[in-house]
Amino acid sequence: MFRWSDLTRPNGQPPSALTTGLLAFLLLLFCLNKVIPINDAMSLSPKGIFNPGRLSNYPLAHLSLFHLFFNAFSLVGPLNVFESQHGTVHTGVVLNLTAVMTGLLYCLFGKLFYPDTSIAGASGWCFTFFGYFSYKESAISPRYHIPNSNFAFPTVLAPMVLLILISILVPGVSFWGHFFALMVGYFLGAKEKAFRKIMPPSWIIEKIEDKAEPLIRLIPSWVKFYREKDMTERDVAKYTSLFAPHDPLPLHNAVETQPSGGRVLGTA
Repeated sequence: MFRWSDLTRPNGQPPSALTTGLLAFLLLLFCLNKVIPINDAMSLSPKGIFNPGRLSNYPLAHLSLFHLFFNAFSLVGPLNVFESQHGTVHTGVVLNLTAVMTGLLYCLFGKLFYPDTSIAGASGWCFTFFGYFSYKESAISPRYHIPNSNFAFPTVLAPMVLLILISILVPGVSFWGHFFALMVGYFLGAKEKAFRKIMPPSWIIEKIEDKAEPLIRLIPSWVKFYREKDMTERDVAKYTSLFAPHDPLPLHNAVETQPSGGRVLGTA
């Protein structure tokens, strides 16, 4: 059966370095905003489409402790796993690129429909990775069966169901911010090799790691830095289900058949 430790300690390894550091950094920025209004400089509205800082930094801003906690809790699992499979520096670049892609889509669409509405928060990243993993998971389990019921729906649409529920139940969330982040996640899952064409090549990432080696050595042993040179099988490795390895039995009871048959991402 699926276990929380599979997400927070992928493959039995310590928590991933970037994931752990990012969560600590988000908390630091939240506390710093109480002294200096940095959120005002990071939130993104359609008017900021030509502002590179806002396009890449809006996921770092959070307006409430609940907003921060919910996003951190939702992000820690999928980001830990992604980093363990792709490398630490590689994952950092993916975070930046997907934030910019989501931001551009939000701004271009918003020029027509919500020109004065801003977004902020890491829930965009959450939906990007929800979309990525749901697409990958759908190749192994095409349909998700609701526990203790006979109802099922396509696995790839699970994040869309979550998006709709959150939009209904949580006032003030940015439906379009989440939606475009989810679309970027689907694209990343479906066209990962194509996405890597806009990524720095591995040799550049390895150079960055070589230059940062003195800092990497300072990383404590209770987190794991995944080096680019150890990710040589990334392009050919097959996706492994997050749910199947520890549950050889069906996740649902099969039905017997006869032989013939201002808004922000995640809070107000």
